[in-house]
Amino acid sequence: MLSYLSWLFFGTLHSNGNIFPFLLCFSLLFISQLFLYGSVSAGPAASGIPKKLVGAIGGSVIFPLNLSVSLVDSIIWVFNSTTLITIQPKTGDKKALIIVTQKRNKERVNFPHEGYSLKLSRLKKNDSGIYRVEIHSSTLQDPLTQEYELRVYEYLSKPKVIIGLQDNKNGTCVTNLTCSMEHGEEDVTYSWKSLDQATNESHSGSILPISWRWEKSDMTFICMASNPISSNSSNPIFAQNLCEGAAGGLALYVILYVLLPFILLCSLTLMLIIFIIRRTRKKELIEVKKETDTHQETLSLPPVSEEVPEYDIISYCNPEFNPCPPCPSPTPGVYSNSCPLCQ
Repeated sequence: MLSYLSWLFFGTLHSNGNIFPFLLCFSLLFISQLFLYGSVSAGPAASGIPKKLVGAIGGSVIFPLNLSVSLVDSIIWVFNSTTLITIQPKTGDKKALIIVTQKRNKERVNFPHEGYSLKLSRLKKNDSGIYRVEIHSSTLQDPLTQEYELRVYEYLSKPKVIIGLQDNKNGTCVTNLTCSMEHGEEDVTYSWKSLDQATNESHSGSILPISWRWEKSDMTFICMASNPISSNSSNPIFAQNLCEGAAGGLALYVILYVLLPFILLCSLTLMLIIFIIRRTRKKELIEVKKETDTHQETLSLPPVSEEVPEYDIISYCNPEFNPCPPCPSPTPGVYSNSCPLCQ
């Protein structure tokens, strides 16, 4: 190739002294060779930029591999600086030979669809790191390589909200709400939603500064946490529960504005009932007093005797008009005609 280019260069220069055709021909030839080389060594399997992969603890992830060469002698998968798997592709009737260097990974690795893309299952937190695949071929001077960066995350639990110092000035509640995770805070982003009957507002960051008056006591604050594999939201925080002073003013306002008519109605009803009871009891006392006075007058009168008076009957005898009955004689069976009354 170099001898042909030299002959072309000097022949063109000697014939007419113009080297422009030579430069044009050389450029086209160089570009064609560049594309030809690129079709062998470029592509996903030879890229120098690590591919970003994410996985969840207990889940699985696939490291995609697309071969750009037809003749492959061996494929080696490396994690950080440790060789994980060595593969000798099948040739003819000979099956592919897969060697897993660590026994604990034998049941975790798989190559789906009889390809060479690596599937790693039952992920752990310490599986995060840099993975590299090397493709060795007798047709290539250097092996083709592709790097992957795997990040393994936890599924997020419910975030916790911490209420900061509360200040109530002139009926305005001022405080900060801080959202945090008890564990698994790696690559976690926080945002807030402020909800009320009129509008919905959003805020980025783990800290939400708030300021509200009792007119907006219906506001609700919710923290949302997310990482590359999951998201979760906190329990709602109600504005009316923040700042005891503001909450107390709100409660007093509710009592005065809403409950006061009901309280007045109950008070009037109670007073009416008490009045009726007292009036009824007064009437009963008057009647009892009348009965008592009548009974006392009856007791002061002399008792009326129910006995029939007895009278002694004295007989008076007059011999002229009423002869005396015979008087009994001292002697039994003998009667006397003389009566003391007649004498």
